[in-house]
Amino acid sequence: MIALGGWQAADLPIKAKAVEYVKICSLYGAGFYYIPGSDTCIKLGGYLRAETTFGTSYHFDAANSGVGGARNRLSDYYSSRSRLGLSIDTRTATEYGLVRTYFDGA
Repeated sequence: MIALGGWQAADLPIKAKAVEYVKICSLYGAGFYYIPGSDTCIKLGGYLRAETTFGTSYHFDAANSGVGGARNRLSDYYSSRSRLGLSIDTRTATEYGLVRTYFDGA
């Protein structure tokens, strides 16, 4: 014996309402976002610079290029260097005016 039940509209999956985790903060210009649960806006920025060389000595200067920089027992086959900069800008409107913090770790 086989028993079949009818499908009801209440049995269908319901699409949940979209949640906005990150809201755009247009008060202070482009790139600012609200920190969830607060009235503070934040803008993150930065850069990454990397340089790599193969088959040369370790130092990155003109004296080590050409014959002076030829690979020998005192030189490295691979050398690299990098630099990272991070900036954080937060702003909050208070009853006393704008409170701003800024960090630039260049």
